[in-house]
Amino acid sequence: MIWEYAAGALDCSRGRLVGIVNATPDSFTDEGAHFGTDRSVRHGVRLAEQGADVVEVGGESLRFSEPTPAAIEAARVVPVIERLVAELDVPVAVDTFKAPVAEAAVAAGAAIVNDPTGLRDPAMAAVVARAGAGVVMTHFFGEPKVRPAAFPDGDVPATVAGWARERLERAEAEGIPRARVVVDPGLGLGTSPPQDLELLRRIDEVVALGRPVLVPISNKKVLGALTGAPAKRRLAGTAAGMVWCRAHGATLFRVHNVRFLRGALQVAEALATGAPERWHEVVK
Repeated sequence: MIWEYAAGALDCSRGRLVGIVNATPDSFTDEGAHFGTDRSVRHGVRLAEQGADVVEVGGESLRFSEPTPAAIEAARVVPVIERLVAELDVPVAVDTFKAPVAEAAVAAGAAIVNDPTGLRDPAMAAVVARAGAGVVMTHFFGEPKVRPAAFPDGDVPATVAGWARERLERAEAEGIPRARVVVDPGLGLGTSPPQDLELLRRIDEVVALGRPVLVPISNKKVLGALTGAPAKRRLAGTAAGMVWCRAHGATLFRVHNVRFLRGALQVAEALATGAPERWHEVVK
């Protein structure tokens, strides 16, 4: 299954990793460790060297705090994207729900837009369509940066699958071919840990729509709720969730620790398909 994007394509019939560059001072996991252009670029290069198939740059955390003005967010991500595009052989993505930021990012060379609100803003759909960019359409119960007053009722996996089916049709009508769309079920975006667990358990219902599915499993709250581990100590849970989702058809995983999870994904891929990417000489 191919994911097309500006000037290229990624074969998503095999497991792939999207490495995260948080170009923000207040990210959940790294708490600003990679904030600043030089540090963000170094981290992005390192992720690609460790095996990331896509490097994604974000300039605003979704934690519940004051929104970041679009001009500040763009100033954080654009210079990082420009340098990474010049240095890397893998596509560079931008993580934003603001159309002006996405427009500046694709002008800087970003090939993919990851919109955590699923192209809710028609202006974002227009930016993606004009640029010929690939897009990650993410399901979001509620609004970015706003703490939900309550979690949704009903069957969350069925709701997400129904939303994705309708959103794929609308994206086509807005000039974005299905071949350029990846679906993200939106873990933790307005949902409770039990709802996220059920969404992971039934990820095959989203996979059945026929587009690559990206699971943003890395360090998610559901893993902490299951294991009691804080965000920085959820790598084992991240690996376990990734392996489960790969076995049930998801092929893209948005992660922080590429080096460790690349090995886990290689084994999961071989178990899922019976065809490892390559055999290595056994090291004692």
